Amino acid sequence: MEGAYVLTASPRDRVALAPDGERHTAFTGELLTILRDGIPDGPELIDLETLCRTMEGRLRAKNRPLPQHAQEMGMGRLRLVRNRARAVRGTPAGPVLAADVRSAMVVAGLGLARTLRAAGRTRDALPVLRLALQERAPDGESDLLAVQLELSDMLEETGQTREAIEVLEQAFQQVHRFYGPEAVQVCRRLAALLQESGNHIQACAVLEHALDLLQDGSRVRP
Repeated sequence: MEGAYVLTASPRDRVALAPDGERHTAFTGELLTILRDGIPDGPELIDLETLCRTMEGRLRAKNRPLPQHAQEMGMGRLRLVRNRARAVRGTPAGPVLAADVRSAMVVAGLGLARTLRAAGRTRDALPVLRLALQERAPDGESDLLAVQLELSDMLEETGQTREAIEVLEQAFQQVHRFYGPEAVQVCRRLAALLQESGNHIQACAVLEHALDLLQDGSRVRP
């Protein structure tokens, strides 16, 4: 598997809280409670994003430091543990959601394209990635971003710079308001292609935005 998911107990300028009389820190206590008891209204398999959102809600309700998180390559979708609140023996599995199918197709398409590229068949990989981009799940932006980055690389590799810029511009519209490693990566690649194609003013504007993202990321988010 590729990617990463980082979950911390508190922002960088706050210490993790260890409440008097409790066995664990606030963060660890909520984490263990979810793993032990599950989430009553949650999915059968708890992924990292669901875990983080649930912890954040419970800690906010107790006026305690909120967890911080960052992810790459859509790792928030990684299913970490079975939801004990819904683990009833003999209960049949629920229906497969269309969004889950689309997400699986995106991930499978990306893996196949990379395999083809590694085998020297980059041109065969291009239609696979274009097809994967059409499978757009409502909450699968991070998966699609990985496809867009890979597709832009392959298009540039095969001399299709204009289309590579178009793909990165679409990705930029998705991530330009949010800080994250993927957003900065999109900005840097887009600026490089714009510079090579002679669009120096646009390239500078994109790089300035990347600097703003880095500065925002160095500050603590509320």
